Amino acid sequence: MKPAYVSANDVERDRLHALLARLSDEDLARILPNGLTVANVLVHLAFWDEYTRSCLRQWQEAGFWVSQTNFEALNAAVLVLAAAIPNRTAVDMLRDAADAVDSEAQSVPPELAEVIQSNGKVRSLEVSVPGSGVRRPGRLT
Repeated sequence: MKPAYVSANDVERDRLHALLARLSDEDLARILPNGLTVANVLVHLAFWDEYTRSCLRQWQEAGFWVSQTNFEALNAAVLVLAAAIPNRTAVDMLRDAADAVDSEAQSVPPELAEVIQSNGKVRSLEVSVPGSGVRRPGRLT
């Protein structure tokens, strides 16, 4: 039986794929209230999925540890890079990153999943944590 977070990730990934498939060029270029375009947000989400996948992989190889991360600095750096990425590439990046991180989360052994969750890193396993705003497709457009 697969963990609940795997099923939740499957549902959210399907929603994400459906959203990405229907985004027009106009949608991707739309400027949101925070000044970012929808495409910028997609790159931002792809970055964090890839970051999470890297953490999961490292934890499986070397054991769990908590690192100090300056999230504000990382977010600022990602947004600078996002501005240089073509809008349609952002769609592909997020689709691929979402598939990859969900696959990595599925491969986490139950014992490690328990350690990750007990250390408050549930978002590393379940990208669709209720209330977190993570990978909520309906909020992008």
